[in-house]
Amino acid sequence: MDVAASDKLHITATGTVDFGDIAGVGPQGATRGWKDTLRALSVPNAGRGALVGQVGTDRAATPFLVGADGTIVVPFAGRLYLGVNQDSLSKPTGSFQVHIERTAATKTAANPTNYNFQPLDAILSSKLPYRVTDQPTGGNEGDLVNFVLVGSEKQVTEAFKAAGWTVPDKTNQEAVVSALIATLQKQAYVTVPISTLYLFGRGQDYGYARAEAIRVIGQRDHFRIWQTPFKGPNGETLWAGAGTHDVGIERDQRKENAITHKIDPEIDGERDFIAATLQQAGYVEATSYLDRPKQIKDTKTATGGEIKTDGRTLVIVLKP
Repeated sequence: MDVAASDKLHITATGTVDFGDIAGVGPQGATRGWKDTLRALSVPNAGRGALVGQVGTDRAATPFLVGADGTIVVPFAGRLYLGVNQDSLSKPTGSFQVHIERTAATKTAANPTNYNFQPLDAILSSKLPYRVTDQPTGGNEGDLVNFVLVGSEKQVTEAFKAAGWTVPDKTNQEAVVSALIATLQKQAYVTVPISTLYLFGRGQDYGYARAEAIRVIGQRDHFRIWQTPFKGPNGETLWAGAGTHDVGIERDQRKENAITHKIDPEIDGERDFIAATLQQAGYVEATSYLDRPKQIKDTKTATGGEIKTDGRTLVIVLKP
């Protein structure tokens, strides 16, 4: 079923599905059990077997809980898919019968807004740093600043939460506590810490990650953002971001016998993926690519990993 942005869908469902260890699960999903903390479910915090949905098949699409009776405002135009909340190893049997009542979006709601990027681009070109570092002052140059957000702190945090991003723990001690709490609450632990990097002389204001519980150690999408000390042309709050995709483990060339995450050298994919998740969640007003005076296209991270990019900075304006 193809849907448009801002369509309103009222979805109701009946029926049951059976798993090998549990039978008669309705569209609302089963009560989460201990083993569910290790299952890579489509919607991690929903019950196994629940009716879930997704718009589009792009990697950036964020699955959401529908349940037995749900109302959804479509964030992004595309094809609506419905399915069962399960992992790749499950083979449930049974069926749900689903009724969808669709209220089409008005033309006004579907029209994109026009945003004048020229004044903002002039500020960013002159004031935005190109690299982050691994120390507050000096240190090794690391990830590239490859995207910028325009929006308040509340806009930013709400947008990333809706787009399926989680805030990693800041320390290993916090990670132990969070993992224990997640287990006790029968939730998947996906907030493995990310290291602190520095921009404007301070560590990141926020770090975000997306990963399946069983893959988070080796593979995950993640980024860091810093509120800039300067404003946009109309006083807007700006956030500088550095995003990379962890794809494995490699040797940290700064220290003997140390290891670190290996990133995908083609970092433009992660930059664009971050924007796509926000667009899929319906939080983006406009986007544009900024060509900067001293574009960096081929370099290395602070730990010695390769970076290859077209050198552009993606500017993302969040909806008011």
